[in-house]
Amino acid sequence: MSVALSPFESGPKFRVAICGAGIGGLVLAITIGKYDSSIPIDLYEAHDSIDTAGVGISMWKKTHEVLIDLGLYDEFKEIFTFDPERSRSPHIRRSDIREGGYFWFQRERGDAPSSMHRQHMIAILERNLPASCKVHPRKRLVNYVEPEDAQSTSPIKLEFADGTTATSDVLIGADGVRSAVRKTMFEAASKDGDDKTDLKQYIDAIFTGIFVYRALVPSEALRKESPENQSLKDMTAYIGKGKHLVTYPIAKGTIVNFAAMTCDPSLTGTHYEGHWVSDATREDLVEYFEDFEPDTREVIKLCEKPSKWALHTVKPLPFCVRNRVALIGDASHAMTPHFGGGAVQAIDDAFVLGRLIAHPLTPLSRVQDALRVYQEIRLPIGSSVATLSGSTGWMYGFMAPGYYDGTRHGDDLDERGIGSYEREGMEIIKQEILRRLDGLDELGSAPQVWKDAELKLQELAAQNAN
Repeated sequence: MSVALSPFESGPKFRVAICGAGIGGLVLAITIGKYDSSIPIDLYEAHDSIDTAGVGISMWKKTHEVLIDLGLYDEFKEIFTFDPERSRSPHIRRSDIREGGYFWFQRERGDAPSSMHRQHMIAILERNLPASCKVHPRKRLVNYVEPEDAQSTSPIKLEFADGTTATSDVLIGADGVRSAVRKTMFEAASKDGDDKTDLKQYIDAIFTGIFVYRALVPSEALRKESPENQSLKDMTAYIGKGKHLVTYPIAKGTIVNFAAMTCDPSLTGTHYEGHWVSDATREDLVEYFEDFEPDTREVIKLCEKPSKWALHTVKPLPFCVRNRVALIGDASHAMTPHFGGGAVQAIDDAFVLGRLIAHPLTPLSRVQDALRVYQEIRLPIGSSVATLSGSTGWMYGFMAPGYYDGTRHGDDLDERGIGSYEREGMEIIKQEILRRLDGLDELGSAPQVWKDAELKLQELAAQNAN
């Protein structure tokens, strides 16, 4: 379908402001720059530079299609720990047995993740920012002001913590779980709507009741202490009642990424006092996981200066677009890490939205149409993945209502010493987790989803032309 722009609409398009230079914000700028290099982009970052926590990250294989489209794949292949064709699904173990755990399951098929060092990933994205993008460090957005007339094309005013202001035609909030863009969006919407309290519940992030302890362990040191340790070989999840660990090699296998989670569902939804990220001690981890199998204790012994993260998420939003403002990534659907889907969903958001913004059928007068298409296509997917990730996490911790609770009985023991109650309960959880993972595999890649988005944009443009 071809829809021509009027001569009036064929001139310069508009300026885009992106708040947040994390993975989503960087991919968005790269996508816009590739598909329309004439669009000026202002990338505002709250910190002194584009940086990230020095921990590992995993990426679904289908996301490689985005990297290929953007011309980044060859660079990313250099930082993947394993050859993408060799990547295997995580090795899942029942591990809260001090004398020795046992293998639970490993998917025989599916979208196996690629792992890498997060800082290496950010460095590649920063190197590939387009010339049309200007980075503004030390600019923390606190508020934005839209024109009173929602149909106006007058600029949006941005207000920063340092007292300065700027303007833009389009604003994208890629500013994370504590998003100032989301806060302003839902405060403004609550004033316009009938149910102000209902919309205000989406402003603040929610404490999950989960703490994540992160650290990096030198592979050489671990190999010396525990040469056959499973953590040196593949992504491994060590599961136990109310707590579990995930480890995987990064930086070409020279480092083991470590993430340990402790879960307390009674704290879910409560207000968390204190810093969301703080220092922890190795002794804390030793105490928490003293009843876990030997492989995990060997890794924990080598954890130097772990950090403690109070994990927060966002309630499923009723919308992520308002007028010429949109939310992507954690600002829209912050999630738990149990599917390794947070970065993937941010990348997919950024790719689809970036192509819609850069499309020839998106002049300033039709930006709102393009943003609504983005919302219709991407918000249900991101929110669904976030919801499934959260509930699946409680299954991994044997704390999901209606499922096996982790109790170990000594009845009808098999050759491994596992009772029938445990075997049957874990099999039910396993099958449900596999069903959910199969459902994630069936989600289209962002380039596939983009085709649907483009078709909707073309249909809207045709309607407007008639």
